[in-house]
Amino acid sequence: MEVLLNLKKTQLIKELKEIDVAPEAYEIFAKKAEYRIIKIKNVSPAQANILKQIALICGGDVAIPKDVYLAFPRKKFDIILFANLREIEKIINRLQEQPWMENLKTKLDELLKADEIPVLKMGNREIKFDRTYIMGIINITPDSFYSGSRYQSLSTVKSALEEMEKEGADFIDIGAESTRPGAEMLTEKEEINRLKPILPEIVRSTRLPVSIDTYKPAVAKFALDHGVKIVNDISGLGFHHRNKELARIIARYRAGLVIMHIKGTPKTMQVNPHYENLLSEVKQYFRTRIDFALQEGIELERIIIDPGLGFGKTIENNYELIERLGEFKIFKRPILVGHSRKSFIGNPFNLPPEERLEGTLGVEALLIKNGASILRVHDVLEARKVALLIDKITK
Repeated sequence: MEVLLNLKKTQLIKELKEIDVAPEAYEIFAKKAEYRIIKIKNVSPAQANILKQIALICGGDVAIPKDVYLAFPRKKFDIILFANLREIEKIINRLQEQPWMENLKTKLDELLKADEIPVLKMGNREIKFDRTYIMGIINITPDSFYSGSRYQSLSTVKSALEEMEKEGADFIDIGAESTRPGAEMLTEKEEINRLKPILPEIVRSTRLPVSIDTYKPAVAKFALDHGVKIVNDISGLGFHHRNKELARIIARYRAGLVIMHIKGTPKTMQVNPHYENLLSEVKQYFRTRIDFALQEGIELERIIIDPGLGFGKTIENNYELIERLGEFKIFKRPILVGHSRKSFIGNPFNLPPEERLEGTLGVEALLIKNGASILRVHDVLEARKVALLIDKITK
């Protein structure tokens, strides 16, 4: 007797071939091998009870609150469905017989498509994330948390850019304001003044798409006017009072947008951050901010999401986001993660940023396995090597 664990679809089909299963059954068994635990919010007592009965008939189950059977009809509950993909297909078919359950059917339909490979549009360019992409960090700030990413002159920036290109970077992210915990915010004028002598020349001299790390409308417009393709907004179009203006600028230039989750601002975010349910709250944040972006004219295909490791998170929060990163695939958008040399990697072992490379690369492997599309890193060569290997193992 053998236990077969964590099989990819190709590996499972190989095992099925070895025991001479009919080829037309491969897809059925592949779906049975993929299990899901799905939290469904705001359902009525009747919906909860009917879905539980349907799930049991189809081979799955639903966990429902103990007082559902005694609740008023208008009261809403959260429930959890346990089923494999084949069982979910059967549940969806049975829900078609219940027109008033159409909303649940639609949500489950969308879930089945969550593993599709996301595509990103930037201007007229399109990228399909069938491998892990690497984004190199260039900070033209005097106070970023890691000294190895601080570049103060055009010559040092160009040298770093050339090296990152040779090492295999897919994107370059340039920032002129530090967003480390406790950092003070710059004015738009100060930020643009830092960018003026460097950004235009950098965009002209590279073949790589350049991202600007900013949440300010005037800074984004300056960067987009000079050929930047992505706005990496740590606020997720959130805490700047002119966020509508920023969204409309991004929409007008047909640029990419990174919506990052943050709790608070860089100055306040690490002052006792607390969540009742971390994953639920981050997911709701993305739903709200993506909806806002769409309302302001930004196309869904131009959006990237970033769970914001280190931005209003405890060490345990960061670890939970890394472990459960794959849950953000429900948004069907590329997932960018900035984990490189951050404090949650070094602080448990009293390691300064300069001694966090090994931990960074170990976390990278987990992030790729759990669904990361883009990794924002200081050490491009090392990150690229890890990505090539882990992609070979997991993709």
